[in-house]
Amino acid sequence: MKVKRIISPEFSNSKRSYLDEVEIDVDERLPIQEEPEERLYYFLSGRGIMSIYDPFPKGDVYEVRQDTAVWMTPKITHQILNISHIPLRYIIMMVTGGVAPEGGLSWSVISERGVNVNRPLIGSGQATIRVFDEHSNPSFEEGMHLRIRPIALRRPQKFSGAEVLTISPGHSTRPHFHYDTEENFYVIAGKGNFIWNEKKIPCSSGSGISYPIGVSRCVENSGDHPLTYLCYSAFIN
Repeated sequence: MKVKRIISPEFSNSKRSYLDEVEIDVDERLPIQEEPEERLYYFLSGRGIMSIYDPFPKGDVYEVRQDTAVWMTPKITHQILNISHIPLRYIIMMVTGGVAPEGGLSWSVISERGVNVNRPLIGSGQATIRVFDEHSNPSFEEGMHLRIRPIALRRPQKFSGAEVLTISPGHSTRPHFHYDTEENFYVIAGKGNFIWNEKKIPCSSGSGISYPIGVSRCVENSGDHPLTYLCYSAFIN
């Protein structure tokens, strides 16, 4: 297995967000694991199996392939297997600060997302999304130049949202601010520029950036083909 960290509080502007690129070899089977943070997996290429709650084949088993996203709250047991003849590539978006319910799985509904309360109601959540499947996950437009594909998060806590955006050549998203969340981008395909206030930062497939609160940001497509990138956000307070 190969792991490359793209976003981290240690060397980027994030406070609680991380992003790793991962590649697992042909026939490789990762050990069963549970992690302390909220996680969103996004598969870039190859084909594999993700077994949730129990080791394969006794868990809830999902086939994962290009543009499949898998969301989970903290401490959900899972395992990933590569069943293809090529490496399985994916990224992991992680947000710290969430907690797992005491005593095991709970389907409680969280009523106060993103805030600290004395006795929070915590629920477990897992979701698998075929991001580019228009039947199960319809996209929407913001003008003819921008298409947005939402990624559903089930019972999130500090993880505030995620989506995949595609910008036509020669266009950009609208400059904007956030004052309650940090926002992170990762380029899946294409090339362009991350805009940080007035500064242009060239980006291409595999580039990532974390924007803190109060910074003006947008993404522009300077290439000849559509630019597609992942966006995910985390509550700070």
